[in-house]
Amino acid sequence: MNDRIHLLDVALDCRIGVSAEERRNPQQLLADVTVATDIRAAAASGDIAATIDYSQILDLLQALAGEKEYVLIETLVEAMATRILERFPVMSVRILLKKPAALRHRGVGAAAVEIVRQRHG
Repeated sequence: MNDRIHLLDVALDCRIGVSAEERRNPQQLLADVTVATDIRAAAASGDIAATIDYSQILDLLQALAGEKEYVLIETLVEAMATRILERFPVMSVRILLKKPAALRHRGVGAAAVEIVRQRHG
């Protein structure tokens, strides 16, 4: 299946960082999320119930980012992918999670982690 739904440049506020000092205040993360799903039924019917409601994916991402502190973006991005696969009828999910503040002082636009996870079974 080559159908994809994308959410790009999703801004998420998260208490994240290796040190307690870094986690003291929320930082903005940016996520690009792609899910693979068959959109033909939704395209034919025009019915939102026949597709993935991307506002629900956004709600899930915002809830995960805000529910606790994270030390690593690796932990958060893995939780995001796992929850998307658990909650939505998608075949796979790709997430690029960027932390713009991580190395800004050293001239880097963002540190990032990208993962791809597929449904098994």
